[in-house]
Amino acid sequence: MAYLVSARNLPRLIERYGYALSWKRMWNFTKVLASMGVSWIIRRPVVWGHPFMMMVEPTNFCNLKCPLCPSGNGEMQRDRGNMDLDRYRTFIDEIQHHVMLLMLWNQGEPFINKGFLDMVRYARERRIAVMTSTNGHFVRTPEQALEVVDSGLAEIIISLDGVDQETYEKYRVGGSLETVLEGARLLADAKDQRQSNTPLVNLQFIVFSHNEKDLEQAEALSKELRADKFLVKTAQVYGADDAATFLPEEELYRRYEDSPEDTGDEDLRVKGQPATGCKVLWYSSMVNWNGDVAPCCFDKDVDYSMGDAFNGQTFADIWQGTPYKKFRQRILDDRRSVDMCRNCSEGYRGMFSLVKELTGN
Repeated sequence: MAYLVSARNLPRLIERYGYALSWKRMWNFTKVLASMGVSWIIRRPVVWGHPFMMMVEPTNFCNLKCPLCPSGNGEMQRDRGNMDLDRYRTFIDEIQHHVMLLMLWNQGEPFINKGFLDMVRYARERRIAVMTSTNGHFVRTPEQALEVVDSGLAEIIISLDGVDQETYEKYRVGGSLETVLEGARLLADAKDQRQSNTPLVNLQFIVFSHNEKDLEQAEALSKELRADKFLVKTAQVYGADDAATFLPEEELYRRYEDSPEDTGDEDLRVKGQPATGCKVLWYSSMVNWNGDVAPCCFDKDVDYSMGDAFNGQTFADIWQGTPYKKFRQRILDDRRSVDMCRNCSEGYRGMFSLVKELTGN
């Protein structure tokens, strides 16, 4: 979410999400940045403060079968489930004094958790800005759209990925483009009815070989749907076969160096990726539906477990614990020694997610 916290957008963000700021949170923010700087200088993990951004997974179930998603394609190895609302509330109570932004999604469709909007409301009541990302199949009536607006959700990313059903379902397998478009229309109408600027509705278009020709039409469609932003995102692939099938021809919309379909899986390499360090390990964390803490959302199966936030450990202890310290040191020494980090977009110098503002919000 680099676009959300960029310096260029800071005045607008303060105006829009000023409710998420407090002296405690700003002091924590300062400590985190200072410790990150010290760590980069001495090449040792110094950690002051707590993450000011947090990703929380409401569920890892999904209604679609997207071929590059471990939840949809069946390759996910960890147990499936929905986050318990009471455990979620206890966790939010623990982190509320330092977290400014909560990202409620990970592997799965967040609206499948029936308590999803209760989760949004609970965080919003504690003056935490909340974003989510959805495949767009669960806002089907005006009443549902009003519930989303009334929940206090700050932003919603809706996957578009096509301008006609034939193209759309090549990746969003089992999905209905018309349901997605109607949901976006309903949200725009509900915002008008409530005279609300939120949630910002961001239509996201992942560029593949089969849809790159539709970019201009997708942007025009987003304007027609009264979206606030049109997001153009590059695709993550996991090997040469995926690259040959899905990566577009246009170099701008490929996040990988060279042509991985020619060089093989082991040579998949993100453009301009730093060899050491990762800022995410200082300012953010990932809590999955059952409390398992992972370093970030690229750890799809929690291969690098940091602890369990729901059973006997506080998140503060996990954040300062030995597994996190060892992992930060490993990344400071050699980021490319970790498989998932070689295929990660953090620090990528290129077009990972291009944001086009469509409204003044």
